[in-house]
Amino acid sequence: MADEKEKQDADGRDPAKPEAADPETALRAAEARAAEYLDLAKRTQAEFVNYQARARRDREEFTKYAAGTILQEVLPILDSLTRLAGAPKEANGGGLAEGIRILEREMLRVLAKSGVRPMETVGKKFDPAFHEAVDTVEAPQGTTESVVLEELRRGFMIHDRVLRPAQVVVGRPAAAGPADGAPEGKPASGKS
Repeated sequence: MADEKEKQDADGRDPAKPEAADPETALRAAEARAAEYLDLAKRTQAEFVNYQARARRDREEFTKYAAGTILQEVLPILDSLTRLAGAPKEANGGGLAEGIRILEREMLRVLAKSGVRPMETVGKKFDPAFHEAVDTVEAPQGTTESVVLEELRRGFMIHDRVLRPAQVVVGRPAAAGPADGAPEGKPASGKS
């Protein structure tokens, strides 16, 4: 009996038995638990909505750039076609060169469908995020910044990202030294 008395609180109620508690106190406790569960449900629902939006954005981003790896394999073919089209015309080779130009235009059209487009480089300010400097030479008089003078290999963008940087010859202003600390006439990027 003394053991049961110890289990009761100061008001004489058993805290382990909610039915023994005051009805008002039990109602307030139940309302507090209900509000807590409602808040938890609302937060969980908001987190799930955010997760769905994030997953949708991730899927769209993946789909947008997924073809990049395969398209990088196609670009050397386009380079070969471009070189062939620029080869000197022979008496019988005029038709071949025109055919190659048609193939090049068609390939560029197909790439454009996937969001791939060639970069415009010659005459633009050198930007290492878009260009790979293969060589540096002295720029024409009056040039105040490093500019691309010649494109050796075309660069391509896929949507708003660089798929392949352009390999270029950079003209540096006469007052500036060789770009990237490379000796004059040597490739600035270390690649040939």
